Parts: sequence; C-alpha cells; structure tokens
Amino acid sequence: MTTDRSLLSHYLGIAPSTREEGVLRLLLETAIRTVDAAEGSVLAYDRDANDLRFVMVANGPSSLIGQRVPIGAGLTGLAALTHEVQIGAPTFRTVDDANKATGVEGEPSAVIAAPMVSGDQLIGVLTGVRFKVGHRFTTDDGRAYGNFATIAALMLDQHNRLREMSGAGGGDLTTAGYGPEEARILAALATVARSRPDRLPRLAQVFEQMVDLAV
Repeated sequence: MTTDRSLLSHYLGIAPSTREEGVLRLLLETAIRTVDAAEGSVLAYDRDANDLRFVMVANGPSSLIGQRVPIGAGLTGLAALTHEVQIGAPTFRTVDDANKATGVEGEPSAVIAAPMVSGDQLIGVLTGVRFKVGHRFTTDDGRAYGNFATIAALMLDQHNRLREMSGAGGGDLTTAGYGPEEARILAALATVARSRPDRLPRLAQVFEQMVDLAV
C-alpha cells in the first residue's frame, strides 16, 4: 500500500496515522479483493485544478502517487464527470510506464472506476484494475465497487463535516447539515468505521442489498 499523507491531508482532510486513513486503506484493499482486481487506487478531487489526483495505491506502482487525471479523461475521469460507475477496457494512460512497476505482465485489460460522491459533491474516485487477458469486470463487480466508494465518500464527508463544525466551536456535530434520517445513518456508519472497521465488508453487502430493493 502506497500513500502520500500530505496529499491525503490536503485533498481529503485525513490527518496522518488516523483511524480515517486506516479505514480508507481497508476499504480499498477489501474492494480489490471483492472484485478480484490486481491493484486499485484512490484519487481525490482537486477542486482548484478541477482534476483528480492519485493519493493512495494498493498493489500498484508508487509512481502513480501525485499524478493527475483530467475530469472526463478515460473511465476514471468519466466516473468523476458523470458520478456513475464506469467499467471497461482502459482508454487513458495516466503515467508513462507505470504498469512496468506492478510486477504484472502486460497492459491493463479492464478498469473499474467508482465515484466517491456524497450528496451531489464529488470527493474522488475509487479504481480497480485487472491485467489478465480476457478478464473483464461485470455489472455485479461495478455495483460492489460502487458500494465501497459510497461508504468511503460518506466516511470522508462525515469526518470533514465534524472537523469543520468542531473548528467552528458549536452545533450538533452528528447531525450538522443533514436531515434526521441521514444523520442517523451517518452516525451509525461513523460508529462502525471507528470501532469495528472489520465489519465494513458486511456493511458493503448491506448497501448492495439496499440497491437491490430500490430497483
């Protein structure tokens, strides 16, 4: 796992060596295992530059950290633009010769990109990559990866809202900015992330079941 804590702090508001950093790492690693990806990454949305920036990579080259992806470029940029999960063959090289450092032979054969969105606010994109020829991600893979991205977005948004309200010195930290039902769900999510991060895979399954009921 490769991270740049200064980038995590700057773009996602995660202080070094915190539970939030550990939970985000766990979410990425679990998402990769769930869809049988070879590697994965977290890209944060840079609002000033209006592009994406790699801040965390699992099983991939450290040279990706800090590299930028334009909004709309390739599946990752398209996921950020549309706020929808994107699945398919890679169409955009983010960094020269990055894949040579992975230890995996060949070029990526499939990419999955799931936007981390809370409300209508883009936080970043969670990606996964396969290298085996002919191995593609399925719709079910996309839905599962999207669930992990949703959990990550909610966790990061909740963390930053609490931090902002704490800095302002007032207000109900748990419910600030949310309706009562949203606040209740997010409070439960925060409790799980803080006290039982090992339960996050089960939480992702719950999200998937909720999607099934909604369609």
